[in-house]
Amino acid sequence: MASSKMTIKRGNPYTATITISDSGGAYDLTGKIVFFTVKRRGDKADNDSGALITKDILVHTDEENGITTLELTALQTTIPIEVYEWDLRVYEAVPLVQINSTKGVCEIIDIVTKRIS
Repeated sequence: MASSKMTIKRGNPYTATITISDSGGAYDLTGKIVFFTVKRRGDKADNDSGALITKDILVHTDEENGITTLELTALQTTIPIEVYEWDLRVYEAVPLVQINSTKGVCEIIDIVTKRIS
């Protein structure tokens, strides 16, 4: 992902291609889950119970090269207009892997046209 700032139009689907890397280059996502979470700024809870958006990415675009796709539905992006924090966590149960990767801000912006017919 080129930028750590994500701008999402409220109530619209959102898709982003994400490349995860470490100091050795592309991070192999084979067999791993990527957790995506959006929380209010300052939410320091030890769990994600206050998260406004959570997404578990199980299937990756190019797992060997660390490329995955974040796809959010219109319902998932229907949250209050505000600036939030987001991050990614790469997870695997055996052997245990828990790596927090890219993070940034997520701005939910209002749309102008709201009619549906």
